[in-house]
Amino acid sequence: MDLEFIKKEKNEIEVKVIKEDIAFFDLIQNIASSKRDIEFISLKKADNLADEFVFYIKTKDKAAKDMLIECISEAEESLENIINSLEKTTPDKE
Repeated sequence: MDLEFIKKEKNEIEVKVIKEDIAFFDLIQNIASSKRDIEFISLKKADNLADEFVFYIKTKDKAAKDMLIECISEAEESLENIINSLEKTTPDKE
């Protein structure tokens, strides 16, 4: 994954993500949209054939970097819970 920062300010981060699937960032966007400190969040993908998209987050009071890290941690925890549930409910190979 390659990241190209377009904007890095206390309350705004805009980054072009290259050679990465948008699905994880979609999960981050869903988590962030429920946070009170998030003023605006978006994913912009200009072309489905292009291997890049732009992720943007703007916060009210808290630092955008801190809110993004918090949302990424929650996304990781959510995925770990899914993995654990699958491991418990699916049979092992014999």
